[in-house]
Order: sequence, then structure tokens, then C-alpha cells
Amino acid sequence: CAVGFILAEEDAKLTTFGGMLGSGDQAYRRAMSDVVTAYLSFDREGKGYFTAEEFKGFMTYSKRADVASSFFSEERWAELDVTGDGKVEFEEFVYAFSKWVSADDEAAAEDDDASVNRTKNELTPRMTLALQLARAKMEKQGMNVNFTRIIMRFPKISKVFDRIKTSHDKYDLNKDGKVQLQELSDSMLELMNAKGHVDEEADADLKHIENLFMLSDLDHHGMEKGLDVKEFIVFCAVGFILAEAGGKSSKQMLEVEASESDQEYRAAMMDIVYAYLTFDKEAKGYFTSDEMHDSISSCGSKDSARLLTPERWTELDIDYSGRVDFEEFVYAFSKWVTECESTLGKED
Repeated sequence: CAVGFILAEEDAKLTTFGGMLGSGDQAYRRAMSDVVTAYLSFDREGKGYFTAEEFKGFMTYSKRADVASSFFSEERWAELDVTGDGKVEFEEFVYAFSKWVSADDEAAAEDDDASVNRTKNELTPRMTLALQLARAKMEKQGMNVNFTRIIMRFPKISKVFDRIKTSHDKYDLNKDGKVQLQELSDSMLELMNAKGHVDEEADADLKHIENLFMLSDLDHHGMEKGLDVKEFIVFCAVGFILAEAGGKSSKQMLEVEASESDQEYRAAMMDIVYAYLTFDKEAKGYFTSDEMHDSISSCGSKDSARLLTPERWTELDIDYSGRVDFEEFVYAFSKWVTECESTLGKED
């Protein structure tokens, strides 16, 4: 069915059983598309097979590396490489994948750890709502934002990032280059005690910080190792957009060194949101490579085309899911700001 589906997708005139099943059945089409996307997570060049090295590479660079390593074991590779030739073709992959779906579905139902399953983080639906509100605001104000305009503001955004980095260093109490959840919690408790917050409010704020931390922990090693500078920028950006939708921001609670004027911080954070929404135009919580390509094509700018190359997609899609959410985007964006500012400065 899977092979028939993908062949029918390539040639509309070709009649296959798998293709006929997909006619008018959106659930079937989504499932088969998920199978293809899963396969391409390993065979990223679409060459028709992937090797053990590419299999291990997925585990190394996955946003959920700890989970990927535990699931994609040597035993899994043995299940995949049916012919034992060191290469896994699409048909072999689907054969093993069909077994994993049933087994892993049962395990996932038992897994209530929000740090592993992002969808269980209570802030996730609020993030989607916040993005939709930002998009509605753009439409109401008649704003026509494209990525080229955002690039022109990179120097100003970089200044705000520098101040966020200063805050990262402030909360990195043991100076290991990472801010751990405990360090954030202890600092926030100290701030709240100074402001006379009651225990109930303090507990709610600590839970909010923990959820923000989990969303920003893109390699899912944060509980042990903490957030690096780019993840801390994600932490601040997520806190900001949630505050826009109603609530306290990470800046308000942790006194992030934003700028002499909050307007500068706010402008930089809104630029990040607008940059993201140039790709996720429906504010659904993610965008695909096709949506990114369409946005670049419609922009028609050399600066955007030069920055947003196919290699950039690899930087964006940290978990190899074929989709880029807001947190992944901010993580990559923070790197681009520094790189592009330096490049444009030399050319100017």
C-alpha cells in the first residue's frame, strides 16, 4: 500500500491499490505521508536507501536525542536491514515501521513525561493561540512583513540578544555555560521573596518557568545539563509571546537585561514572531520546507535567498520531523542574526 501510494503520488495516471485507497481518504493520505516523512528523516537526500551511519546520525542530531537513542537501538537496525546488505530501502523501512507503530503506540500511551512528549506540555496549545493572535494583529494593522525587512533589523535584534546573553551569564551560577532549571528557580524565588509574593503565586510561577524550560530544551538534555545561550533566547522568546497572549513573561519574572528601553526588547521579540509568521502564514504552530520555499520565492530578495538556503533547513528542522515549530525557528534564527550581521557588514 505504501509503495503504491508513493508511486501514485508521482504519476497521477498510474493506478495502484495503495493509490486508490488514498482517493478521498484524508486520514489515509496523512498516515502514508507520515511514513514517507519518517523514512526521509534517515534518507535525507532521497537517494532510495540509508546506511547505518545515517541511521546513527539521526540519533545524534535529533532534538530528542535521548529518546531516539533508546528507541533506535542496534536491534532496531537489525529489524530494518532485512537483507543484511548494510542499506535500508523504503520497502524494508515500511516493513519494520509497521511493527514499531503498534508497539510504540502502546508505550507512548503509558508515557506521561512532558519533557519527552512536547504535546503534553500545557503551554503548547497556548503557544499556538499566541501565534494566531499575533497573526490576527498583523492583519488588523495591515502589516506586510517579509523576511528581507527582518534582515535589515538584524543589528538591532543582535543588541537585544547580547543583553539576553548577559542575563544568561547572570543566572549561570556555576559558570558552566548552561543555565539549569534549579538555577532559574532559585533566582526567581529570591526575586519573588523580595517582592513579597505569596506561596501560591510563587508555586504557579515556578511551574510556568518549568514548562517554559521544557519547551526551550531542544536537545532534551536540559534537566541534567541546562539551557545554552541559544536555548535561553528561545526561553525568552517563548515567554514573550505567551505574555502577549496574556500572562507573565520570562522577562518579567526573571528580570532579563533587555535594554534601557523596553520598546527595544519588545521590537526585537516582535521581529522574531513576524519572521516566523512569514513562513507559518496560517499560525498553525509549524511550517514545512515547501512553505519556506514558497515564502522565499514570493519575497524575491537576494538577501533572503542567500540566507535561507537548503542547508538552513537542516539547521531549522532540529528533530528531523519535516516540520519547524516556533522554538526550533528561534534557535536557528539566533545563529543567523550573528552570522548575517557579520556578512552584511563586510559587504557594506
